[in-house]
Amino acid sequence: MLIAHGPAGYLLTRVLARTVFKRIVLPVRSNRMYQAMIAAGMFGGILPDFDFIYHIFIDSDRTPHHSYFTHFPLFWMALLGIALLAGRWQRFRKAMPVMVILCLSALLHLICDTLTGTVYWLAPLNSAGFNVFKVADVNIWWVNNYMYHWTFLIEIGIVITAGVIFLRVQETTLYIIDHFRQHEKLRQTAIRLGVCTFGLLVIVLVGSLQFNIDNKIVRKVKELKHRVVRMAISS
Repeated sequence: MLIAHGPAGYLLTRVLARTVFKRIVLPVRSNRMYQAMIAAGMFGGILPDFDFIYHIFIDSDRTPHHSYFTHFPLFWMALLGIALLAGRWQRFRKAMPVMVILCLSALLHLICDTLTGTVYWLAPLNSAGFNVFKVADVNIWWVNNYMYHWTFLIEIGIVITAGVIFLRVQETTLYIIDHFRQHEKLRQTAIRLGVCTFGLLVIVLVGSLQFNIDNKIVRKVKELKHRVVRMAISS
């Protein structure tokens, strides 16, 4: 995946915050722990791809970046186990939810990568790679291979879903509707603006159609003139 790792981590954190870690973040979802969990989820969602820095500037693109330990699921599972064990001690109890979400988001990153890329789920114990959908290498820039593949629609869906939830589109819409119901002048103003906007759109549409019709007429007239001139010359 290209653009959905961070949003996927955000969505995963939202689910965990409302289920597993519900007692920690409620009743006030704007507390520092919730904010730290959201940040950890989004950061963990893109963290495995930080190996691109080594891949490009040090390794000079010699080794596929999915071959680094940051893309080994067993590595993140081990860190997840350590975080759960550390949470038993009072000193690390508050940090445990943040570390768990970080590791789970990184694992979600690898699950998403398995859709179109090769991930070595048993490395370093086994070098077998796993992949769901093959993406043909037909473009010079490898990014285009993934952007033009149908699985990119899944990424767009994840990004849109995360954006809708983050922006609280449903709550905002209900608030606007309720505000309109309570203020008659605001409703009248909105209706007038809507009528004016609709009128302008009609004018632009009719004008563009008229312009196309006029162009066609002018083109036909020019073609007729050229025919008459050719007939006059040939005769």
